[in-house]
Amino acid sequence: MNIFLVVVCCVMTIMILLASFYFLVYFSSEEDRNTAYVPKCIVVVGLTLVCLTVLMLPLDVANRQSDGGFDMEFLWNLVYTAQGAFALILIPSTLFYYEAEDPESREAQCWTAIKFEVSTLLVVCGLWIAFWLAFGTADIPIADFTANVSLVPATADVNCDDYLQRVHCVTSWAAAAVRIQCGPLVYFMAIVAFFGWFFFVLFVGIGLTSLPMDLLVDFTTRPQPIDLQEYAKQKMLLNERAQKLMEVANKLGVDAHRSGDRRTRTTYNKFKQAVFFLERDWDKVKMAYKERGGNPIRFCFQFLCGIASVVLSVMWFIHILLYVFISPPPTLFLNSLFMKLDDAFPLFGVLAYAAFASYLLFALLKGCMKFGVRFFCVPIHPLRIGATMVNSMLFNVWLLQLCSFSLIQFCWRAFRSYARFTSADIIFGQQVNYLEGLGWFFRKNIFIYTLVFVMTSTMLYLCIWPNDKRALEEDDEDF
Repeated sequence: MNIFLVVVCCVMTIMILLASFYFLVYFSSEEDRNTAYVPKCIVVVGLTLVCLTVLMLPLDVANRQSDGGFDMEFLWNLVYTAQGAFALILIPSTLFYYEAEDPESREAQCWTAIKFEVSTLLVVCGLWIAFWLAFGTADIPIADFTANVSLVPATADVNCDDYLQRVHCVTSWAAAAVRIQCGPLVYFMAIVAFFGWFFFVLFVGIGLTSLPMDLLVDFTTRPQPIDLQEYAKQKMLLNERAQKLMEVANKLGVDAHRSGDRRTRTTYNKFKQAVFFLERDWDKVKMAYKERGGNPIRFCFQFLCGIASVVLSVMWFIHILLYVFISPPPTLFLNSLFMKLDDAFPLFGVLAYAAFASYLLFALLKGCMKFGVRFFCVPIHPLRIGATMVNSMLFNVWLLQLCSFSLIQFCWRAFRSYARFTSADIIFGQQVNYLEGLGWFFRKNIFIYTLVFVMTSTMLYLCIWPNDKRALEEDDEDF
């Protein structure tokens, strides 16, 4: 076993765990201080698991290159079993319990969480087992070669080229397929990835465009120093908006988020969007007056992040067009970059891959948020520094958990040359890619074509309507 690889894995795991804990402390709301310890532990461990899953592909590559001695097939199954436990059991049950909070009856809160969790497990496990029994086979294509040649004694001294010209040799080949039965864990990974692809395509497609645009727009509209008179004026306007939202809240009631009426749920989602923008505008006003526009280093960093996001989004777009959509690809593009960095020093390629893969996670969260503030099909769960409730953290980690299956499959497809001859290549390239039924969507790159379509459509949409409209304004019929 490669000791250096073992040490790197241990160090990376500890660093990711500490970073996940810092994320929790950095974003956690004051209202949740010293409470909800179990949900917070689930957030930290779940986020750590997501990051480790993303880094499984370069670990697989490093293990193949250096003969590291890891049983990668076992590790893939272990990671996806843990992912399934978090995505289907731990996070949903905790989120159901947290959302069903009832100060008057703790038993009703527990019963509600159990009811929803059992229903979820019955549906998911039923679909998983039924589809695996019916379509759990993969037809892997092979080339069947046949030849008719004369046998030669092993001790004969024969020139092969001259001999083949003298003997009668007929060689032919035909397309064939080998049918194998996929394991239940592999099929579980495939079916969760299939459903996760719908969220991945929509939110990542939106995020790859909106993330760099919003970072640069926020930099250009950063708070500017204001005097006391302007501060009092803005405070009065924000107070009027707050009073109107209080009226809406009283009409909705405390159980609006659990209402079965579509109109009520839509109004509640609009209410959450309006509250989010009100709080953000109030923070900007306080920063403009009390901090005289805020720390310029922070906004310079935001600008640099915006430029880096533009570069990463453009490179992802070019790589998909040149490597995924064109067969054979005219260039390996990012695959070549990772290989050259690995040749220079093994960790460089891993870090480059981690940057591109992690950027997809940020785009996923940004796309979900952007979709929520524009279309009110789902409630928003913003991540705000020092003001994020545990239920919002749980939702975002759950979304990352669900889409991590699709993300790994997408990264394998995008970096297939980099990940060749690995266990991931066997799982995704031979089993999942040729599954009966689901495999057609993966082989034809249906989801990736849709991702590019959503990305370009979002760019056009944001160029025409760049600003997010505050919901529940006076002209809103739901107000």
